[in-house]
Amino acid sequence: MKTFPFISTLCRQNKYFLIGLCLGFFFSFILSPIFENGCLVNENGEGYTNDHLSRSRSLSSDSNLLGDEYEPRINFAGKPNKARKTPALLNRPRYYSTELGIREKLFVGVLSSQYDVSTRGAALNKTIAHLVDKVMFFIDAPGHQKLNISMPGGIVGFTDTRRTLKVFHMLKYITDNFLDEFDFYFLVKDATYIKARELYEMVQGISVSEDVHAGSGRRDEHTSFCSLDAGLLLSSSVMHKVMLSLDWCVKNAFSDSYDDNLGRCILHATDMSCQESVQGYALTSYSLDRSFNMEEDIERLTKDYKFHSALTLYPVQEPNVLFQLHAYFCKVGLVHNKQDITSLRNSLVNMSEMTPGRRSGVTWPIGIPSGTVPINRFDVLRWDYFTDTEVYLNSDFSNVKKLDGADKKDIQYVVNASIKQVEAGWGEHLQYHHLINGYRRFDPSRGMDYRLDLAFRDTRTGQEVHKRVEVCKPLGRVEVVPMPYVTENVRVNLILQVEAESKLEAMKFMENYARICMEKRDKTFLMLVLLYDPSLPGKGTKDDIFLSVKELALTLSDRYKKDGSKIAWVSIKIPSPNELANDPLLEFVVADLVIRKFSPESLILMCQSNMDLRQDYLNRVRMNTILGWQVFSPIPFSEYHPDIVYSSANTSPKELDIDKLYGHYDTREFSHIAFHARDYTTGDCYNSCI
Repeated sequence: MKTFPFISTLCRQNKYFLIGLCLGFFFSFILSPIFENGCLVNENGEGYTNDHLSRSRSLSSDSNLLGDEYEPRINFAGKPNKARKTPALLNRPRYYSTELGIREKLFVGVLSSQYDVSTRGAALNKTIAHLVDKVMFFIDAPGHQKLNISMPGGIVGFTDTRRTLKVFHMLKYITDNFLDEFDFYFLVKDATYIKARELYEMVQGISVSEDVHAGSGRRDEHTSFCSLDAGLLLSSSVMHKVMLSLDWCVKNAFSDSYDDNLGRCILHATDMSCQESVQGYALTSYSLDRSFNMEEDIERLTKDYKFHSALTLYPVQEPNVLFQLHAYFCKVGLVHNKQDITSLRNSLVNMSEMTPGRRSGVTWPIGIPSGTVPINRFDVLRWDYFTDTEVYLNSDFSNVKKLDGADKKDIQYVVNASIKQVEAGWGEHLQYHHLINGYRRFDPSRGMDYRLDLAFRDTRTGQEVHKRVEVCKPLGRVEVVPMPYVTENVRVNLILQVEAESKLEAMKFMENYARICMEKRDKTFLMLVLLYDPSLPGKGTKDDIFLSVKELALTLSDRYKKDGSKIAWVSIKIPSPNELANDPLLEFVVADLVIRKFSPESLILMCQSNMDLRQDYLNRVRMNTILGWQVFSPIPFSEYHPDIVYSSANTSPKELDIDKLYGHYDTREFSHIAFHARDYTTGDCYNSCI
């Protein structure tokens, strides 16, 4: 009885929903037969039922019965179509400068002989090679005799000894190898002194959009050919035209003079005569007497304007005369630079009167940035305190350090310069006694600053006088050191020393090595150096102490044999480990025995069994270890002892987090080092790399 009132109440609340539901069922039952038996009529009056239409639509072959021009049709004829032309692969050049058309500025080609290239040629190379982009010497080499000299730029020898064709052999070689790499080409003989710095500054101001055929030193006023003794400057566009006319030049080379043959060739190719000035720059030269003597004639020549303004001087037959000329013009250039610096400083001081800060806004030294302004206390640059013998708190890990090496020479140089400045400013009656205090600070935006408290003795009164001197060594011009081209496609040979106490760590290292390198087919090779203790079971016995290590090495080698990966080992019996525990000679003994098994070009990496090997580390080894130039000894991040760093709440992660809470960079660890086998055996990198 209680259920009926509940149902009636529910129906009363949802009466509209129930009425709509009933009407929906009623109309669906009435109208569904009509729609099922209905038909469609096309334009021609032909009728089709819904069943017929559905069947016709389901069959693609009967789709045309409807006559619908928009009905989709699939055409399988001639499918699939083949590409008419295979797209060509884009071969990118090796250097971005080649793709962008970036060229160097100046190439210097020097005509010499196999007898003079080791004397005059070597002297000329030493005076200009560091000031221009490239220097090459071209000589006649009729035989197979090797020269006892090597130059960074290179020496090219021609077997054709015909004098008339030598200059064209030089042009042929330049156009074949360096045509699109330089903007200007300067051709000259080896008996000429070149002011290379002024020449380079001149070509930097000349536009490359115009043809340049310039020189000086004509034999007479009627000839349009310039002299190779004075030097000939050609633009890249002129060299392109000369290349197309080389055959004509060779056929019409009938003179014994380089000047006539080369000048006639360029005139035919470009229809341009040699100009002594180009775009406002003059290529002047000075002809020296055959009996020129530097010590006797230099006083007279210092008053000659043409001598100082000339870009080239010839002939210079002796190498020592060429060095004397170079030293003289370097001194003259240094005097001019000091005068220019003084003039600029005076102009800056005078212009400061028109600035808001006036004279107070002028920095010291004049023209040098005032230094970095610290934003907070963490950016404050530290001053290091030093004395004559020690430096204090020079790093976060040392309190006092003895002055030696470059630091000692640097401080001595600064102190001596300060003493000379004080004696020049206050008179010779002050005699230096000792250094009281010294401070130095390095500012990356400014340079090295020093503050010195010097004690002097006044010879007139006998009293001690204190002077505070402030010294600044500003940063100089940053120069990029050219290095050989290296890639990451180099095999790294890892050398791992294994002792009896560390064999478990070594096995863990091998498993990590297999996962990081062998699985990914990285170009690496692992060699284990098993150090046997005479008191323990040796190799070849059932109780071999390293038996488990060897079995794991064989297992991993067999697993990745198809990929060419392999782990090998070398057994070495050593004296008692207690005697060699801290002996650094053990490292050299192992290296001497192991490196014999590698080729001279092999890249060797000394490892430790407790290190965490990663792929990016191996790539850095490849890029930073350069044969004949550089060895690589990275500073490792050493983890603190796990019992100290980690706890039950803070467990050790799978990968070590580079954080000061878990470890530090150990600057005293040198066991991780990479080098090439040839550099180790020959010691070439002792002076240039370390």
